[in-house]
Amino acid sequence: MPRKDKNDAKVFRVLNSLDYTCTWENYSNIPEIKEILSEASKNGEGNEGVPDAIYENPDIKLLILAEVKPSISQHVSASGEINPQKYAVDGAKHYLSFFQAKEIRKAKIKEFIKNWKVVGLAISGDPDDEYNFRMSTYIIKDDRIEEQAGATNILNEFDYISLFENIDEEKLVNEISISSRKINKLLRSVDSQKRPVLLSALMICLFEMKGKTNDFRAGYNDWTVGNVIRNIPTTMEDILKNEGVSDSKIDIIKRELAFLPVEHDLNNTTIIKDILNELKDNIIPLFNRKSSYDIIGKFYEEFLRYAGVANVKKGIVLTPRHITALFTKLVDLKINDVVLDPACGTGAFLIAAMNRLMDVIDESDLVDKEERIAKIKTNQLIGFEKNATMFSLAISNMLFRGDGKSHVVYTDFFSDDADDEIESMKTNGIVPTIGFVNPPYGGKDNSENPTKKEIQFLIKMLDTCSRFGVIIAPLSTYFKENTVRNSILKKHTLKFVINMPKDLFMPNAATNTAIAVFETNKPHGTQEVVFYDLVDDGFVLSKSKGRTDAYNSWRKIEDELLTKLANPADFIDNTTVVKTKISKDDEWLIQAHAATDYSNLTPQSFEKAVKEYMVFSAKREFGMLDKDVDEIDLINFLTDYYA
Repeated sequence: MPRKDKNDAKVFRVLNSLDYTCTWENYSNIPEIKEILSEASKNGEGNEGVPDAIYENPDIKLLILAEVKPSISQHVSASGEINPQKYAVDGAKHYLSFFQAKEIRKAKIKEFIKNWKVVGLAISGDPDDEYNFRMSTYIIKDDRIEEQAGATNILNEFDYISLFENIDEEKLVNEISISSRKINKLLRSVDSQKRPVLLSALMICLFEMKGKTNDFRAGYNDWTVGNVIRNIPTTMEDILKNEGVSDSKIDIIKRELAFLPVEHDLNNTTIIKDILNELKDNIIPLFNRKSSYDIIGKFYEEFLRYAGVANVKKGIVLTPRHITALFTKLVDLKINDVVLDPACGTGAFLIAAMNRLMDVIDESDLVDKEERIAKIKTNQLIGFEKNATMFSLAISNMLFRGDGKSHVVYTDFFSDDADDEIESMKTNGIVPTIGFVNPPYGGKDNSENPTKKEIQFLIKMLDTCSRFGVIIAPLSTYFKENTVRNSILKKHTLKFVINMPKDLFMPNAATNTAIAVFETNKPHGTQEVVFYDLVDDGFVLSKSKGRTDAYNSWRKIEDELLTKLANPADFIDNTTVVKTKISKDDEWLIQAHAATDYSNLTPQSFEKAVKEYMVFSAKREFGMLDKDVDEIDLINFLTDYYA
């Protein structure tokens, strides 16, 4: 076992609680690793090096070396000073350096270690006190020691394996982010709201039509800039018409492109050609990979973020991709289901539903799979979107997934035009059965804010769909407006409510939300509701990449969630899983029905709660509850408030 007399026993308690397959030690059991460490002493004298803790799993070839210090003041040395004996980061990187191929002299040892995944942990302070705890994680990648910025907590062995498994995807995501930044920088003179429409049009212009040569794609580099710009609307129109997109939809996008001929920088530089080349070389090829749906979604997300469009203050918050996929698993989605999204944005829910339905068909014994898949794309996806920017992106998004003919309609879901569209589809045998929605947040349905409220989207969606409806919305949707909520239960059954992590929409929005699943056209009556508290989805937030599943945690968390929802009686604990009947005026949230859990109450958690309340009180007094405040300003107004 590790030397608890030397290191903080709390750290090793955490390590030993994480169900590692093998045992943490302070020595190596593997001859090749022992030989590498035989000259790795931290004093630099070439003697044996002994990390504070070593984890070896030869079956999955994972090696973890940990350096532990009792105080965060000993976490990392000052710039220019390196002291492996005194500082945790310096010590961890010191030991890792001996496992770099360039430092290993013996060919046999080098051959052995090249198949291992080597991790270094620098841990300092008290893991039970978030204010006095620091951790840094490093891996050897491409024979370099690289910090894993998102890994700032102690993980289990499979999470550390995931650091290496995610390398390829992280590389792709990084490339996507670079392209998004590059294109937005090229378009810096163009209004941010116009950029996504232009992006959508340029991507459509690069689309390879079946059985037809795309003269624009083949020749634009040899044309004058003026000729390229003149051909963008006509090329886009030809491609969309060939794909069966209606004239009315095409006209919407063409109107949004009216600024092109008068945009000075676009007409007098090579910006348009540069963007087309970037899309053709680095973005469009990703659509050819079935496994890259999430990567393409990431491109849209990153582009909108850099353009400043994906912003809660503008009413646009994109649904995370793992949540759109989760929606399709929360209901019994059947091959013939018709999926409706009343506020479809870029089409994320429709694409998730399309992918799910296609997977069901692929796994079936049906003999007419191609015909079934074609029907899904043409007749089983319905979306309404009143924002022209989002609508244009939805059209191009669907197009590159082999579908330019789905029923994505540019109109307000609450308009007479939308009602007419739904009735027209019904006469053609297209009847919505499943509803998925992430409605605009903060609507008031009044003259100052005409956007409908979240619960109004829910009501109309449930009344429109014949089988199920799923919504993600702010928590207030589930405890306000009792009369309206009671009226919903007279017609529809509430099955599940899942509280989501509070940082789900970060960095664009800090909104506490929950997912609710309804079975439509069946009065709720005395049915029990399952309430679930999903405290953590495994995603981590970084400044450069947003929230990512850095450790492949979501798959396991999602499986656990779906298992507990399917068999709630086996998992009821009345704190994170509750199954209960609800009465008139009851809140639809787990907080109203769960027992208080005191098991994790510690002096540290009490102290944290007091500090958080002090911050809350001060922010409320200064009218800053809805504002993000940097640390310096926070200190200043706390000092003023409590002076």
